[in-house]
Amino acid sequence: MLSLSRYFRYSLRVKLEPETAFIGKKFAYIFLGIIFSLNAITFIWFFLFSNFK
Repeated sequence: MLSLSRYFRYSLRVKLEPETAFIGKKFAYIFLGIIFSLNAITFIWFFLFSNFK
């Protein structure tokens, strides 16, 4: 009975995994990279192909 209570105590504990933070950080880097690269492409296109004379 004592081992069963120890089993439940350790199995119901929530672990904070560092992998979840790594996945979130990787997603943020990919998302920000896509946003900034699209902005850079837009500004380069605007300045190269605009008809300022």
